[in-house]
Amino acid sequence: MAVNLGSRRVMEKCGLRFVRAFHHDWPEPIPGSEHGEVEYALTRADWEAGPAATG
Repeated sequence: MAVNLGSRRVMEKCGLRFVRAFHHDWPEPIPGSEHGEVEYALTRADWEAGPAATG
């Protein structure tokens, strides 16, 4: 969820990189979902390079 800044920060500190923000119509939306969702990813190259490469 885009508004969950704590979760987003943890993913960044773990080396994941922001991919995109998007909106999805959920059957039972929860509060905050109207602000959209975010996707993070970790590439094989970043994983193999280790923590020094991600900052």
